Formats: sequence, C-alpha cells, structure tokens
Amino acid sequence: MQAAEYFDSIAQFWDMEYSDNELAREITASISIPRGGGYTLDIGCGSGGMILDLLRYGAYEVEGVDFSPAMAEMAREKFSFDPRVSIETIDFFALEHAGYDLAVAFNTYQYFRHPGAFIAKAYSLLREDGRLTVACGFSRKRTNALSETLPKGIARLLKSAAEEAKDWAPFFKVDCICDTDDLYLISGRAVAGIGGKL
Repeated sequence: MQAAEYFDSIAQFWDMEYSDNELAREITASISIPRGGGYTLDIGCGSGGMILDLLRYGAYEVEGVDFSPAMAEMAREKFSFDPRVSIETIDFFALEHAGYDLAVAFNTYQYFRHPGAFIAKAYSLLREDGRLTVACGFSRKRTNALSETLPKGIARLLKSAAEEAKDWAPFFKVDCICDTDDLYLISGRAVAGIGGKL
C-alpha cells in the first residue's frame, strides 16, 4: 500500500485518534513562531490540526501541504473561511516555493523514511535563519509502537531526539530538544552559507 492511499483510508478517523495532542501542539507552535509572526509551512498538515495553534501563536500566513487528497480536503473544509490559510495536495519534496520563516512537521516526522533528505529539503525552503520544528504529541516509545503497527514502509522508528538532532547538521543549529512521555520535539535554526543560503 502506498503512503498516500493509506492516509486517505484513515482520514475520517484522524481527528479522533489525535485529538488529545492539544498541549503538545501549543508547545510546538509557541517555540516555533518568531516574534512578530511568520510565514509558515505546515508539512504533512493532515486534517489541519496544527494550523489553528500556529495562527494563535503568531503565524500570519500558513501554507499546509499533504500528499493525501482526503486529508488535505479535510483541512481545506476547516479553513475555507480564513484567507490566511492555504492547503495544497502535493508531495513535500515537490515543493518549489521558498522563503518560509518557519516549517513545522507535527506528528509526521516519522513518516519521512529518509530524514536526511527531509532536513535538506526543509532547509532549501526556509529563509535565512528560518526555523524547522518537528514534533510528535506522544512519547517516542508510543510513537514507535504505533509506527510498528502500520503497513510496511509507511513509517520509520524514531531514534532519541538527541540522536536524531545530530542528523540535522550541517543545515540546522538545534537549540531545543524534548524527549519525554508527553512530547517528542526537535527544533533549530537554519545555518547560513550552505547551498547558497546567505
């Protein structure tokens, strides 16, 4: 089963399964949004669960992307009234527009099978000193247990946040790590001077 097909098949249940992540979403948004707001990319936005928190904590525009048409449509329906939000059905790696102040991947990092490629792509989409935050609203142990129940190839097992953070170099300087029973989070700022970023 392809990943997009899998997420299409579970889209109607997604909000029920992940509705208890409110505090984790708030923490993720609060440490990610720069003072004065920011143009934000929500990577793997799913049904849009993270978008309201990003707006509440200062994002002045949010672009959500997801490769699951069903998930993206759910997000579009939720935010069709809000001109600050746009949702695109697209593979993250196909994105070409750059210049985001920050990028957030909430409850999606484990679905990127090659974290190095994910990190390099996120870096290419951010402006100078932009921030990348990845987070899961559960512990690493619970996230990995859930990942092991999925069809083969859908998710990978997360290493400790400290170990994963090592893979972010040289693109990002990680300045926030959390690996607790309630939150798994890595956040860092883009390093200038790599791949033409000044």
